[in-house]
Amino acid sequence: MIDDVPTFLGSVMKAIACTPNKNFDEQSYAQGVVEPARHIRRLMEELGDSQPGEQQAREVIDLLLKIFETKQVDIEEREERIREILARNKLEGMFPDLLPLDQAQASNA
Repeated sequence: MIDDVPTFLGSVMKAIACTPNKNFDEQSYAQGVVEPARHIRRLMEELGDSQPGEQQAREVIDLLLKIFETKQVDIEEREERIREILARNKLEGMFPDLLPLDQAQASNA
């Protein structure tokens, strides 16, 4: 279980908002950024003060990677953002196989 729901999910939402978009296809952006971000927001609302489980946290990370791919974020920046989120929330041990990202992993998110 994650100790601080707002911090983990808030960190993810901050990364989504603060990462520049290089994809100007509106339909792609709606499907690959807006919808996944809404899903994460709904999860935040559903959880309230409850803690997300490991499966929910993995789903959120996978959605974040999809968003980064849609925004055409460089792999190095994706890794940096993921590292920051995991370190800030002390979750490196929950995702030992996540980093480093490779091209195939980054585009299969």
